[in-house]
Amino acid sequence: MKKYLLLFAMTLSIGVALAAKLTDGPLTGYIGDSMCAADGKANSAAHAACAVKCIKGGAAAVLVVGDKVYKISNQKAVLKYAGKKVTLEGKVTDDSIEVTKVTEVAEVKS
Repeated sequence: MKKYLLLFAMTLSIGVALAAKLTDGPLTGYIGDSMCAADGKANSAAHAACAVKCIKGGAAAVLVVGDKVYKISNQKAVLKYAGKKVTLEGKVTDDSIEVTKVTEVAEVKS
C-alpha cells in the first residue's frame, strides 16, 4: 500500500510541476521595462512615463503581475501598451510569455 501511495504522490508532484511550467494565459498586469521591473518599480500606472521612455531607449518590455515579472518573447505585440495595465493571452513557459492577444484594462478612478 505504501508503494502505491508513494507512486501516486510522485505522479501528482510531476503533474503539478509540468502544469506550472506550461500554462496558457490570461495574465493581467502592467507592461513595464526590464530595468525598472528588476528593481520592483514597474508595477503601477504611476510608472507609465518611465516605462515608455525606457522601452523607447532600448529596454525590453515585460509584463509585471504583482511581484512576478514575465519576459515577452514577441516584443512588437506589446510596445504600444508600454506603461498600461493589460491582460495578455498566450503561451506561458516558466517566466516567459509568447503573446497571442493583448487587451487594455481600463483603470478605475477612485
